[in-house]
Amino acid sequence: MLKIIAAAACCLPVLAFADSLTVTDAWARASIPGTENGAAYATFKNPGNETVKITHISSDVSRLAEIHRHVMSADVMKMEAVESLSLDPNEVIKFQPGGYHFMLFGLNAPLKAEERFSLTLNFESGSSQEIEILVK
Repeated sequence: MLKIIAAAACCLPVLAFADSLTVTDAWARASIPGTENGAAYATFKNPGNETVKITHISSDVSRLAEIHRHVMSADVMKMEAVESLSLDPNEVIKFQPGGYHFMLFGLNAPLKAEERFSLTLNFESGSSQEIEILVK
């Protein structure tokens, strides 16, 4: 019995760091001919009791993937990279055109409608979550 308790206790630190977000409506625009970059969107909810912090993202479909947002600066809409993104318990953030979005730089191939690809969210805790994106 003691061995079972010890084995279970060894797993506790891993479980405590298992960040996860609920992801809905994950999609990307099909590539416009001649473009090398793409954008993807989704709605995220933190169903947990602790703040979840995304520190970086990655995807096999592009050379580089980053979280970006649009901001108004001196009456000009600009896009800027977001170093990290935190979601408090029960917070919902909708990535959408003109707001937060995933930028995919240096696409390996054009994104085609009805295809799917994965994107990995990496959390401050060291855990990660893969999400599936539908190309529209």
